[in-house]
Amino acid sequence: MTSGSYDQTFDLTQAGSWNAAFITANGGTIASAFAALSTGLAGGNAYLNVHSTFAPGGEIRGFLTASAVPEPSSYALMIAGVLAVGGLARRRTRQG
Repeated sequence: MTSGSYDQTFDLTQAGSWNAAFITANGGTIASAFAALSTGLAGGNAYLNVHSTFAPGGEIRGFLTASAVPEPSSYALMIAGVLAVGGLARRRTRQG
């Protein structure tokens, strides 16, 4: 395959979703391996390398990032800020 898309969901509670060496190197349990992965994601240091029989050394490589999803309070604060700026702009046009 030279192009296309790939969609796979991994159950990180199952040992088969992990490299055994990674589990061993990070405390020996799936929970400790997950904690190490989470720490790596948070620090921008999580690396993914997909291996296949075609390219046993890995054919897809790259750093993983965790996307931050804004919390409802962030949206509320943003809306309040926009309303405040709008109110100030309106007030200035009335005074001028």
